[in-house]
Amino acid sequence: MFKDGENILETGEIITVNVYKVSHDQKEMLERQAEERVTKAREEALTKIRERYTQRMKKSESRPTDSDDGTKE
Repeated sequence: MFKDGENILETGEIITVNVYKVSHDQKEMLERQAEERVTKAREEALTKIRERYTQRMKKSESRPTDSDDGTKE
């Protein structure tokens, strides 16, 4: 029933959760909205990653590098 490492927690309280019925159309709409949110978040994250990458590349290009013989290039 339980996998190794899973714990059972007992509480003295009754836990209740509201459950709402959703029509097929509402379900499709909610799934589409969730998919749009994920896509938007992914695009925003990629934009930020590209910006950070570009900044780091500019920083590394502006730094003088040491060659193998110890002289600056």
